[in-house]
Amino acid sequence: MIAFRATGLISDTLLARPEVVVVLREMQSDLLRTAKTVDAIESALNVKDPRFLLSRLRIVPRGDGNAQKPWHGIAEVMFADGKEPVPGAMLLLAEKNEPPTDLPPETRVAVADAFKALVNGWLRADAAAVNAAAQKLADELPRIDPTAYPDRQRLAWEHWYFANDHMTKTWLVYMAASILLLLGFVWKWPHARTAGLVVFAVALALHTAAVGLRWYIAGRWPNSNMFEAVTTSAWFGCIGAVVIECVVYRSAARSSMRSLFALGAAVTAMVALMAAHFLTVQLNPNINNMMPVLHDVWLYIHTNVIIFSYVLIFMASVSGVLYLVHRALGGAAAFARVGGGGSLILAGPQGKESITGARAGFGEVLDGVTMVLMELSFILLWTGLVMGAIWADHSWGRPWGWDPKEVFALNTFIVFAVLVHVRFKVKDKGLWTAVLSVVGAAVMLFNWIVINFVITGLHSYA
Repeated sequence: MIAFRATGLISDTLLARPEVVVVLREMQSDLLRTAKTVDAIESALNVKDPRFLLSRLRIVPRGDGNAQKPWHGIAEVMFADGKEPVPGAMLLLAEKNEPPTDLPPETRVAVADAFKALVNGWLRADAAAVNAAAQKLADELPRIDPTAYPDRQRLAWEHWYFANDHMTKTWLVYMAASILLLLGFVWKWPHARTAGLVVFAVALALHTAAVGLRWYIAGRWPNSNMFEAVTTSAWFGCIGAVVIECVVYRSAARSSMRSLFALGAAVTAMVALMAAHFLTVQLNPNINNMMPVLHDVWLYIHTNVIIFSYVLIFMASVSGVLYLVHRALGGAAAFARVGGGGSLILAGPQGKESITGARAGFGEVLDGVTMVLMELSFILLWTGLVMGAIWADHSWGRPWGWDPKEVFALNTFIVFAVLVHVRFKVKDKGLWTAVLSVVGAAVMLFNWIVINFVITGLHSYA
């Protein structure tokens, strides 16, 4: 146990003991807390078997160009024309099958020899030999069917993308923008505000390049795993902030609300890209094939609407936290004195100036920004839930199944439904709006993090 605590590693013989197996079975029955952990242990035990790895290492294209059949595993070419191209220890790891008939003998021998060199180099801890063998494989495999591989330009961009940490270091630029925009708002420094907007534009340009490059490399819109959902949702939030800032600039709001939406988006994108940069185990940045259930047009409708609502919820919590800090430092119990949709907050009743004037205080402006974002997210979240029900009925034969993610998405919506009604009844509207914006963000994050990584459900891949 001491060694396990120090290294995180445990012997499979210990896991195979009868008393441990009983405990694991009990843990697997607890879907809310430990089932995913047991599934991870069983997956690790399977992957630990080299025979499993060899059978799944399907890196050899088919020689007949048949895209409907799977590629060949490296184990299938280990026995080419009676030769034994790999060490004896490796021969024990694969079943001796007939070599694939769609590959010429010389091709099978070349690939097998390259793999043999890679294995031998690895066993000798010879990095140069391993790299040379890997390069040999990289040269030989595309010759089998060049059309099965992306073009050289795409591969070069893919190498650049991964070599530069998936461009997640853009969080540093967003952090600089957040600091400048916050200074511009709190201290009313116009130059800091302008500089913050410029830096925010630079960060958004880099972020757009990252999303577009991943789209180009993967050949699909990047929203099918957690890494892509987090980074793409942050990009949605920034684009949404730009649109709202343009509306604000054209209205009387530019003297009070300008740059606050950009500030919320910058903070949100900074947090999202920091998570993507530092939590590479939880947010796996690798580009993988989509799960079969995701091959549906609703992926690009329901998922995008939901993650857009999520990012707006987080942005609303940013302005909500600023409001709470303002109140904690002695600020007045102010709130935006309008009702209805976010457009009314921006323009005011009958199109007259409301909280958007130059004389509006910090509290009014922050409350107005929070309400704009929360009302937009409320609409998008409800729309996304309905779209999810349509997709579920299409994919699983029922619109609602009380899946954990469905339940907590509904819980998030209920929080905002409560907010809408509470605001009409309580006296301290600004305070309750800010508090519920933070609570709503916490429920959303629980839904997005705990449900995905801890609790087993139909949405575990999302």
